Amino acid sequence: MTLPRAAQICYRAGCTRTVVRAGQCGDHAPAPWSRTSARNSLRHAAARRVWERRVRPQALRRDGYACVWCGSQEALTVDHITPVSRGGTWDLTNAQTLCAGCHRDKTAEDRAL
Repeated sequence: MTLPRAAQICYRAGCTRTVVRAGQCGDHAPAPWSRTSARNSLRHAAARRVWERRVRPQALRRDGYACVWCGSQEALTVDHITPVSRGGTWDLTNAQTLCAGCHRDKTAEDRAL
């Protein structure tokens, strides 16, 4: 016969609540497992830095500082042709310059697929 374990108290200083997970109460417990690992998020952050510093200026220059859909030169953004979430890359071949309106329309199309 085994005896039930005694309730434990959260190990955070000053907290007297009962442990829920990982030695901590509900307020201090770590967030549940997420879909991306720390390793992948670091890769994503590094790719984003390269995109902002290198690819984005090259795409703007290549596209003549104008939207490739409508030709506008106002409120320009550099967009992934194929979204990264769908297998797109972070390189210049997957970049295009769009104005804010065309970018909004393209994003709506991407989400509809």
